[in-house]
Formats: sequence, C-alpha cells, structure tokens
Amino acid sequence: MSGQGPPSAAVRGLDPLVSLSMCVQAGPGVYALLLGAGMSRDAGVPTGWEIVTDLVRRASVAAGADERLAVTDPEGWWIRHGDGTPLGYSSLLEALGDTPAARQRLLRAYFEQGEDDRGDGLKQPGEAHHAVARLMARGWVRVVLTTNFDRLTEQALAAAGVQPQVVHSPDSLRGMTPLAHARATVVKLHGDLTDLEARNTEEELAAYPAAWAGLVDQVLEEYGLIVCGWSAQWDRALAACFERRATRRYPVFWSAPHGVQGKAAELVARHEAVVVGGLTAKEFFPGLLDRVEALDRLAEPAPGRELALARLKRALPDPVRRLELHELVDAEAARVAGRLTGPGRYPSGERPLDPGAWRDLLERYRDDCDTLLHLLAVGAFHDEAGLHTRVWVRAVQRLLDLPRPEGGGPEPQLCPALLALAAAGSAALLAGRDELFGRLLLEPVRAPGSAPGPGSRGAAEPTPAVLALRTGDVLGSGDIADALPPGAWLREGLRQVLAEPAADSDRAVSEAFDTYEYLTALLQADLSQTPVALGEFTHPDRWDGAGRLRVAERVQARFSDTWPLLRSGAFGGEIQRAHTAAAVVDLQCAEHCTEPVGRHPRR
Repeated sequence: MSGQGPPSAAVRGLDPLVSLSMCVQAGPGVYALLLGAGMSRDAGVPTGWEIVTDLVRRASVAAGADERLAVTDPEGWWIRHGDGTPLGYSSLLEALGDTPAARQRLLRAYFEQGEDDRGDGLKQPGEAHHAVARLMARGWVRVVLTTNFDRLTEQALAAAGVQPQVVHSPDSLRGMTPLAHARATVVKLHGDLTDLEARNTEEELAAYPAAWAGLVDQVLEEYGLIVCGWSAQWDRALAACFERRATRRYPVFWSAPHGVQGKAAELVARHEAVVVGGLTAKEFFPGLLDRVEALDRLAEPAPGRELALARLKRALPDPVRRLELHELVDAEAARVAGRLTGPGRYPSGERPLDPGAWRDLLERYRDDCDTLLHLLAVGAFHDEAGLHTRVWVRAVQRLLDLPRPEGGGPEPQLCPALLALAAAGSAALLAGRDELFGRLLLEPVRAPGSAPGPGSRGAAEPTPAVLALRTGDVLGSGDIADALPPGAWLREGLRQVLAEPAADSDRAVSEAFDTYEYLTALLQADLSQTPVALGEFTHPDRWDGAGRLRVAERVQARFSDTWPLLRSGAFGGEIQRAHTAAAVVDLQCAEHCTEPVGRHPRR
C-alpha cells in the first residue's frame, strides 16, 4: 500500500488541513476514518449526554417525581432517585434496561428518523456525511470505523452510488471481504441501531472480543487515520487499541473543534497526532473534500472532447451521478479559465488592429473552450428534467468572472463567455426550454463597472450576461466588424457544436441562432435604453413574402401569460413588457433593414 509518511516539522507549520488534503490526494485508500458522535450531531442525532438528560426527564415522568428538577438539574434528580452511582450514559442505561435488548428498545427512537424529524430535515445525512461519501466514491477513503449506531453514513454512500460492506458485529466478520479488496467498508464498532447486542454501557465498552479487536488493530496498523467527533472518554476498548498501536507508518489527524482533552489528549500526544481545530464535522469534511478535489484537478489531465461527452451522457439521466456531472463541467470551466488567465497566451486588453490577427485571436479562444462548449450544448439540450440548470449557469458565470485588464479598456477575453452563452442558450432553444434560456442570459452577471460596452447599468450594480456579452462589443465593431461580421463568426464558430443537438440539420441550427439573437435583442431592449444589436436574423432571406420577419412571427406566437421564459425573471415576469420590447426591436429593424417588419400582435 502506497502513501505518505508523517508530516515533517516544516509541514506542521502549515494549516493542518492543507497537509492532510495533500496526504489524502497523494495516497488514495491509505487513510481510514474514525467517526464518533460529533459526526452526527450536526444532523440532529443527539449526543450521549443529550440522551441522558432526556431519559432522566422521561424517568421522572414515569416515576411521578420532581419532573421540573429532572429538566433543570438531571444530576440532582439522579442523586435523589437513582441507584447511588454517578449519573452517566452507562449507569443510566444499566438502571433503565438490564439487558441489551431492553436498552436497544429505549435508544432506537433517538437514532431513527420520525415524522417530525423528517419535516425538520433532521436525522438524515448532513454535509459531513455527503462529503465522506464523496471521498469514498472517488476512492480516496475506503475504510470507516464508527462508534455511531445510526445509518447516516450508509445512506449518504447509497446516495453517492456506493454500496459499502457493513460490518457491525464479530459474527459479521465471517465471510467479510478483506479490507484491501473491498471498495468501501463501514465498521460499526458499537453495533447497529437494530442490534440487540449493541455496546452501550461502560462494561460493554470495556473490552472487545478478540476477533473484533484484531480488526481494529489491523486498521490502526495498516492505515493512516482521520479522527472526527470522537472524545475517547468512554470507549476503553477502542482507546486500548490505540495504545497498542506499535508503529507510525502513516500519521493520525484528529479533528476537534474545541481542542482535545482528557484521554483524547493522551492519545494525541502518544501518537504525535496532528490536531485540526476550530472546525465542526460539517465544516471539516466538506473543506477536506474541496481541497482534495482541487489537488486532483491540478494533477489530472483534461479528458478529450469525446471522452468528456461520453461521461456527460452517462451521468445526465442518472440522479446518483449528479455530483460526477457537476464536477466534470466545473472542472472543464476551471481549465478554460486557467488557460485564459495564464501568462503569455493572450494579450492584455488591446485588440489587434489587423482583421486577420483579430480572427486568429478569436479562433484561439474558440479552440481553448471547444470541449466546454460541446458539454454545455449537449447538456443544456438533453437535461430534460432541468436537474442540472445550476451547472450550465455556473459555467457561464465562471467565464464572466475573469479579471478585467489593468486600466480598463476592451475585454476580448470575454469571447469564451459569449461562446458559452450562445452555445448553451441556442441548445436550450433547440430543446424548447425557454426558461433555461432566460436563466442563462439573466443569472450570470459581470461585476460592477466591468461591462465592456454601452448599455451596462453603470458601476453601481452587476450587469447581467445579456448586456455584458453584447456580440459586437465582445467580437469587434467598426472596421473589424466590417471585415469580420461578429454575428456571422459566432454562428460559424458554433455550427459544429450544435450539430448533435440539431440532429445535423443546418436549418435547425440557423433557426435556433435566429431565435437566440431575436430573444437576446428583446431582453436588451427591455433592460437597456441604448439601441439593441441587430444580428443575422435581419438578413433579406429571413423575411417572408408579406414583409414579415420570420423569427419575430415565431417568437411572438409564444407570447402569453404562461410563457415559460417569464418564469426565469425575463421581462419582470410581465408579458406586456415583452410586447413593449418587441415593438422597440421591430421598429429598429424597420429603420435599419431594407424590408419593413410586420407589426407584432398587440394585446
């Protein structure tokens, strides 16, 4: 088994989460987890002391004695009415249930989700559980030891598409797949919530059966360990396994939001564990996952376009693969952003004056985001249930977030953002998904003061993509536009990207672009006081024999109070504003085109 050795003194000077994430990413499967009650506390599962105080309250009600004292001072109530032993989880359970089966019946409701819990979102996998499941789904972690009875870890793994090997008693060791050969193993050290022989009392936690202790010893000897939510206070058998640990082949990392104390502090000192403080489980594991995934993206070569598309198509219809799909698209968007901001590849700010050099620059931008454009077009077209809308919008936003050139000026680096918007938006229209189209144009925003051309809302507020990415402002105007018409270049650059969604129909691609340009013009007219940019949709061959603009007729036929585009926030959700914008665009077409546009229907 390969992995990383103990952190050096120099590494220990870093944020411990940094050194931990580097160790985990560099050695997949080398680290095991030890999860205690603190892991499930954030998900609404009570701690041992919270269970004690509630059981005391219930006992006082059953006894008809000092219920108020039981609530305000459970230890005081126990001194008066208990069996003379100090109040604790173990002593109380032994007094209330004299057999494991009786204790299991008492405790089960504290760990299982009831109707009230379901309504409040409690006792279900939380952020920490889902992050652990993701670490295991990717193979970075393969073994989990847990002292918890609940099944939240198993439920999170199932949601991530992982069916773990669950070992919850010495009897279940028979026939167990060896740890090194199993994709994922969860060892429930104290048993499962349904086990009649679950370990609860101090006596039951004092020693493990030999085979059980042997499994724990094996994990502690062969794996690095990440501890979270375990105090070591009551689990004498588990602490004894730690004390027997003879080697330090791999380090121990111990997450403790308030520092380690008592027995935990002794074990940390004995094994020179690295303490990660200040983070609860729901902060620690998602933070670890984010860092490990970032390191992995750095080390992983980008998949080719065909492989990326194959992965996208496998994940699209499968809800279990939602995270895989989002990771695929997010990683490609991050790679594109990295190429755009890397040193030396692109000039800063100034546009080349020569049309040939300008075309070469645009083609480099187009080539650098080719895979992302195909992912967005195919994804937006085939995402019929709209489960992944956020990831398509987020990809456009990532490209809009690129830093502005120093001193202001032109922003040709927004070309990939425009290409991404046009690819995803046109594909959404091909699929008849007007609401997604609206969200793509309105939800991504350029930071205040950074829109490249006229019509922005000024420096005081963000500019939506539909205004920040005006085709002429990004792709060129004036002499450049005369030599290289921006709308024509955009269409040609995306024709191959849209070939699959359009079933290789040139006519379907052309009509989708016309609709994209016309709807974009309507939204710009609604949001801005400046003249809108008229695109290829106004060319002479786009008019019918009666002098009507075909795309205007097609789009305005959709106008109604139930038009899905209104649900995206377009036109403020008011169809009358769409009619007003259409009147503005139609008039501008009539003034600038050789043939008059037909009047749009009015309400």
